[in-house]
Amino acid sequence: LKRLLLKDERQVARNMVTQFVAYATGAPAEFGDRAEVERILDAAEKHQYGMRSIVQEIVQSDLFTHK
Repeated sequence: LKRLLLKDERQVARNMVTQFVAYATGAPAEFGDRAEVERILDAAEKHQYGMRSIVQEIVQSDLFTHK
């Protein structure tokens, strides 16, 4: 399982972002939120998709502040 998950770290991180966004905002990430999710992923990639960086990017995103 670990080898499979490490093959596509971005996809695992994308799933975490969408789950965290749903939890934080009370609404699931929608198709229109895709660009912001990708921006969060791009920023978190610099830190190897660490949970701290993902959470910080979500909290600073428009998804969190305006949804």
